[in-house]
Amino acid sequence: MCTYNITIEDELLERVRPAFKSDDALQHWMTEKMTALLLSYGDKLSTPPCSYSEDETYDIAKQRLQHLEDGTAKLVDGDKFLSQIRTRYGIEA
Repeated sequence: MCTYNITIEDELLERVRPAFKSDDALQHWMTEKMTALLLSYGDKLSTPPCSYSEDETYDIAKQRLQHLEDGTAKLVDGDKFLSQIRTRYGIEA
C-alpha cells in the first residue's frame, strides 16, 4: 500500500465531517473514493482511442461517403460532436 498526503481546504472538510461517525470512517470513505477514481482513470488510459479494425474503418468511411453522395448525411453540431469525443474517449478536443 502507498501513502500520499493531500491538502484539502479546512472549510470544505469541516462541512462534510458531520456526515461521518469518526475520523476513521472519513479516512475509509476517502480511500474508497480515491481507489475508484484511480481505477476509472486507469481504465481510460488503457482504452485505445479507436478500437476499429482496418476493415471496419474502411466500411464506416465507405458508408459515410455513400450518405454524402445520396444526400442523406446529417450535419452534427460541432459542440455536440466535441462533447461526444470527450465522453467517449476521455480526451479534450
